[in-house]
Amino acid sequence: MLGLPFHDVLVRRGEPRPQAEMQNSAQQVANVYRSFKVKAYVPETPVLLVDDLVDTRWTFTVAGLALRIAGSGAVHPLALATARGD
Repeated sequence: MLGLPFHDVLVRRGEPRPQAEMQNSAQQVANVYRSFKVKAYVPETPVLLVDDLVDTRWTFTVAGLALRIAGSGAVHPLALATARGD
């Protein structure tokens, strides 16, 4: 609808434990760190990173970092819903 190109470039490595099981932020980031891999060419332009449901937002941080390291432009996260209601 927006006319934006879609690039399927991220793949999840394994299935981390639910973030709700983690006791603190350090455990949350460790839980998702290295859980995403860039599998294809990433455009050097800004990207819109969409997630259906966010809880701690560490997934956005880690996936965004992977995209930036792979050469993307600015990463703009968009969550469709939040698990915590905040």
